Amino acid sequence: MNSSVVDYDFAKAWDQHQGSFAHGIAQKLLSYGEVTNKNFKSVYDIVCGASNLLSYFHEKGLKCYGTETRQGMYEYSKEKIPSATYYLTKKMYEMPGKEKVDLITCTHDIINYLEDFSEWELLFKNVSKRLNKHGLFMFDFYSKYKLANWNETKYTSSPHLDCLTTVKSGIFDKTMITYQYYINYENFYIKTKDVVTECYYEAEQVKEALIKAGFKNVQFVDENLNPLESLNYVERIYVLASKK
Repeated sequence: MNSSVVDYDFAKAWDQHQGSFAHGIAQKLLSYGEVTNKNFKSVYDIVCGASNLLSYFHEKGLKCYGTETRQGMYEYSKEKIPSATYYLTKKMYEMPGKEKVDLITCTHDIINYLEDFSEWELLFKNVSKRLNKHGLFMFDFYSKYKLANWNETKYTSSPHLDCLTTVKSGIFDKTMITYQYYINYENFYIKTKDVVTECYYEAEQVKEALIKAGFKNVQFVDENLNPLESLNYVERIYVLASKK
């Protein structure tokens, strides 16, 4: 089967399974923008997946941009939000276009997919170039505490979608995550899957790279975007970075 067709099916399943996570982040970011007087009018989402995050911003009137490295996800997103601007890229750190934007996001531990830290550094540099001087870069990543010993098999079921997630860690300091979706199409199921590899880097190394890329204000926060008092035993670290 054509890989773009498989990706498209996976995008539909991902949309159903992960939408609430993305919408929650988007809602908190808009609230944060209001409190800090940032007044976001445009957003650029790196590896936007099924555009769960962008769909919320689009509903709120923001001008939306997104990148995706998979053909099926790219096609699915273009159909979902035709008025948004999408770019199909070969590398996650690539950010086509010339527009400066108010908000840049890279969520759902996508950045952990970059196995070489030099690629994290490239991403940070490209974000810095595309961000307005008063803009905000927000991303999240899994910590070493989370990934180093994460082994799990999890099954969830709903009337229209079943999901089997398998996680194995400790393979060359990397973690392999397999998502298998079974989509119910009126009395028959379609199976679609994806396998990703995630790796971790120390939070201080991440902060140093952000500062080197031009960010002067870097905060580690929790899922509610409140400052973390300690990074000990934190599984997912959220980052708010700005140049001012």
